[in-house]
Amino acid sequence: MQVKQRRLGAAAVLVGLLSATTLLSVSAASASAEGTSCSGNGGTIKLSPGLSETPTVQNISIKGTVSGCTNGVFSGRYVAQARTTNAVTCAALTSGGEVATGMIVLKWSPKRHGNSKGFFGMGLTEVPASPISGGIERGPFEGGTISGSMTQKYRGTCGGKKVVNKGTFSGTFSVS
Repeated sequence: MQVKQRRLGAAAVLVGLLSATTLLSVSAASASAEGTSCSGNGGTIKLSPGLSETPTVQNISIKGTVSGCTNGVFSGRYVAQARTTNAVTCAALTSGGEVATGMIVLKWSPKRHGNSKGFFGMGLTEVPASPISGGIERGPFEGGTISGSMTQKYRGTCGGKKVVNKGTFSGTFSVS
C-alpha cells in the first residue's frame, strides 16, 4: 500500500513540475516578442485557378521568410492564404487591384517559440508598393500588427486559354 502511495505522490510531483515548466516556456516565448519588430522580405505567389479574361474569384497562396528581428531571437517563414472578394480578370494587375483577405501563419525559429496565427489583407495588382495589413491573433506577437507594402510581378500573359497563376513579390512588411 505504501509503495502505491509513493508512486502516486511521485507522479503528482512530476505532473506538477511538467505543468510549471510548460507555463514558464509559454510565457517566455510570449514575453520575448514584446518590443520586437521583424521584416518579411519577398516570396512567391500562386493564384488558383489563375487570372484570365474570364472573371473568376482567385485563391492566393503566399510564401516567404521573416528575418531581421530587432531582438535577434526570432526568424522564420510564413504562409498566407487569401481570397479575392470579387471575381477578377487580368485587368486587376494593371488597375488598382482587387482586395484579397485571409489568414497568415508565421512559423518561428527556433521552434520553441511556436507559431503566430492571424489575418492578412492585400491587393491583387502589379501596381508598385501596394499596401498590406493584418494582425496577430495567437502566439508570439499576439495583439500585434502586420503592415507594409509589396510589389507583385506575375509571369505570363493573359489571352485565349492562357492564365497567369505564378509570381513573386518584393517589398517588406513588419510584424510588431
